[in-house]
Amino acid sequence: MASHLLARREAREGFLFALPYLLGMLVFVLLPLVAVLGMSLTGWSLLDAPTFKGFANYAKLARDLEFRGSLGVTAIFTVGIVALNLTVALLLASLLNVRLAGIAAFRSMVFSPVVMPIVAWSLIWKFLLQPQGPLNTGLQHLGLDANLLLNPKTALGTLIVIEVLKAVGLNTVIFLSALQGVPPEQREAARLDGASPWQVYRHITLPMISPTLFLVFLVTVIGALKVFTPIWVLTGGGPAGATTTLIVAMFKQGFTFFEFGYASAIAAVLFFAVLLLTLLQWRLRKALVFYED
Repeated sequence: MASHLLARREAREGFLFALPYLLGMLVFVLLPLVAVLGMSLTGWSLLDAPTFKGFANYAKLARDLEFRGSLGVTAIFTVGIVALNLTVALLLASLLNVRLAGIAAFRSMVFSPVVMPIVAWSLIWKFLLQPQGPLNTGLQHLGLDANLLLNPKTALGTLIVIEVLKAVGLNTVIFLSALQGVPPEQREAARLDGASPWQVYRHITLPMISPTLFLVFLVTVIGALKVFTPIWVLTGGGPAGATTTLIVAMFKQGFTFFEFGYASAIAAVLFFAVLLLTLLQWRLRKALVFYED
């Protein structure tokens, strides 16, 4: 009886501790989500009262060539960020996973862009990449194509590199923590058995950090789909729509053209795309994770 009362008391106390988080989820996540899904079924220009349109906004999306273009841009942007971010982060983490004098300072340098405000980071790059800015001037002196943000062929790739430089430090720290958790005796045993450094890394280190790789991959995909500030500050979605991702298209429809119903439909598509990708990646987890504690 006493143990039953104690269990009920602990459950009640646990619920009270979780209540602020649950209320926050309700107010700031679930209610706005329901509101957006409801708004996506209306025509609303903010100045007039919303009118119910059913699935007309979604039918319009299917015919909208600009929306289709933003889907392609979003896919390229996401794949580019995920591939480059994870590759660079894993490489940096492997290089930083050594005991050398001053290595802590290099780790701090790698992580420092992460803590910089995103608007400040974007404005710095906007200054560096303006037509007469330092980087473009240097490229012109080298005889290379300048105005990287004004060229539709280079603008999206430039934004990918800028975003990766901003965020790669966080994944590097996560990978570094995972690498330091790999038991050194297993790697040493493999070396004694004649395994090369690459074989040790491929068959021991990578499988043991694969849960972390999966987590970082999942979070990076979701984060790439939500990138907005650097794109808006540096290009505004241009030139010629070359950097207009789904989230930028949504912002333009809502806050430039005041088509809040249509913008909500784009937001709903983005939400379900993130949800489906997350569920798909979770289903593929067993194929991606080779080792679990």
